[in-house]
Amino acid sequence: MVKVLVLGARFGGLSAAYTLRRITDKNVEIKVINKSKYTYFRPAFPHLAVGYLEKKDIEINLEQELPKKDIEFQEGEVTKIDAKKKLVYYTTNGKEVKEDYDYLIIALGAHLSFEEIKGFEENGFSVCEPEYALKLRERLKNWDGGTIAIGSGKFHQGSNPKPEAPETWTPRADSACEGPVFELSIMLRGYFAKKGVLDKTKFIVFSPGEYLSDLSNENRSTVNGLYKSLGIELINGFVVKEIDKDKVISEDGKEIKADLTIILPPYSANPVLKNSTKDLVDDAGFVITNKYMQSINYPEVYAVGDSNAITVPKLGYLAVMSARVAATHLARTLGYNVEQEEYNPMVVCVADNPYENMAIEVNDNSWYGGNIKKATPSKIAHLKKEMFTKYYIWSKGDMALEKFLASW
Repeated sequence: MVKVLVLGARFGGLSAAYTLRRITDKNVEIKVINKSKYTYFRPAFPHLAVGYLEKKDIEINLEQELPKKDIEFQEGEVTKIDAKKKLVYYTTNGKEVKEDYDYLIIALGAHLSFEEIKGFEENGFSVCEPEYALKLRERLKNWDGGTIAIGSGKFHQGSNPKPEAPETWTPRADSACEGPVFELSIMLRGYFAKKGVLDKTKFIVFSPGEYLSDLSNENRSTVNGLYKSLGIELINGFVVKEIDKDKVISEDGKEIKADLTIILPPYSANPVLKNSTKDLVDDAGFVITNKYMQSINYPEVYAVGDSNAITVPKLGYLAVMSARVAATHLARTLGYNVEQEEYNPMVVCVADNPYENMAIEVNDNSWYGGNIKKATPSKIAHLKKEMFTKYYIWSKGDMALEKFLASW
């Protein structure tokens, strides 16, 4: 019996566990460890914030669902990985446990570094977790006009050692992901139009670098033109340092006057990885792997999604793709005759505006040297987002069809 531990149960962790379960047999024991027994369809957190969906609509009970697929589940918070001794340390019910493994798939995500922003807890809002989205919902209920600033913090990306993969896969990024910023900037317009306060609301969008730098020049120009037509002000090169009750302050002392500030926080590596075997990670704390998502120094260890230094931006689509690559490589390593999935990075997302029944669908690989540069607004794109949300919940997070549906 081969024992595989999967740490984390978001897009990357669930996709790795489900894929590996499908392509192996009873001789492979798969166990998922996650700090909560619940996981969520994370792209719908903005929809939760504007009251379009409820928390129960995007929630999956892992404790109930994973055993049905012959995957063991353990609720516990991982604290350390000892890759030399092949041990994982975690706490559950107040007790520390250490557990061995034959193979390990790390899918712990990144760290949302809200602590870097002075005044965030008192004055800031976000949509990066359910509790933040619900807090924003309460604030929006009483909105009667003013200025809203929406933006992202900086990305603490590593540089040494580099992954053993094509350099085009890991471009340098100022922000970890600005898709939710773009989505909120159009979604809130529909929400406020429904409330009758759109004409009393001004939008300012800010970025730590060049906004949506992971898209082609053509698509960025399209967004800039859209913002101008909608009266949305765009400020590039604004690295947020502090949020006050009526303004946002950058590291170089610039200010944006705002009655409400919504931010995607600075992204840094998960503290668990920084607390683990040193040569497992790069200088920022992200796992260094080859093109099969396999650790360079520890071949029994794989990393998928945001935990991996390769995946840039930190995007659900790339988490799922990296998980399939890792799972098929591990299965082949164990002697199973399966086709090796390949990593072909692309920015794929849908910026939804549900209250106006439209969305902007993005498929763009120009950042990686490709020539796909699509950004299409349509009512169909909104329906796709709704169907994808329902599919994720219906399948209990099993993205088996995702590679066929991502570009439809």
